[in-house]
Amino acid sequence: MIILIIAAIAFMFLGFFSYNPIRRKYAGIIGVGGSYVVLLGVMLLFSSVGQIIGTITGKSNVSALEIVLGVVVMLLCLGYMVFVMLTRCETVAQRILLPFVACLIGFGFIWRFLAAIVFHMPMESGKSAEGAFPAILYDPGENQFRLLNEGGDNARYYCEKTGQEAFFYASDLADGLPNGWRRG
Repeated sequence: MIILIIAAIAFMFLGFFSYNPIRRKYAGIIGVGGSYVVLLGVMLLFSSVGQIIGTITGKSNVSALEIVLGVVVMLLCLGYMVFVMLTRCETVAQRILLPFVACLIGFGFIWRFLAAIVFHMPMESGKSAEGAFPAILYDPGENQFRLLNEGGDNARYYCEKTGQEAFFYASDLADGLPNGWRRG
């Protein structure tokens, strides 16, 4: 029990300090609301396991209805997480990190929200800078890529010459362009 409390406090502090960069990076994958659904599922997973073990050992007097309802809500929440993993995550790394990132966003949001109220700190959620994506980019082979569409924190570029597409997040372009790419 103490270990879970310490882990929750560590996640809260880590979420507070890493909220803005993680939120920006995962803005196209999961939002704050979705993060809370995943966080609820993870917390209910630990709670349900504890309730079942407590019932079996006789140390808990939780009713079967409470356990069943908890497991049903947990399965719905974790089902949503799997849905997001399969439909919105593009890489295996994103799929693996999604539960951890969602918990950090969920924990971080509430602490950021409280700090905004008490200390008048800005929330700075996943907003990207206006005009973060140039209209034209050139790859290392000097092929021209035109901005095809922009979706908040990401953009898709298309090269008419080669028929290739390139996908960038705002965070990918924040510190300059990837190796060999240049603005048009």
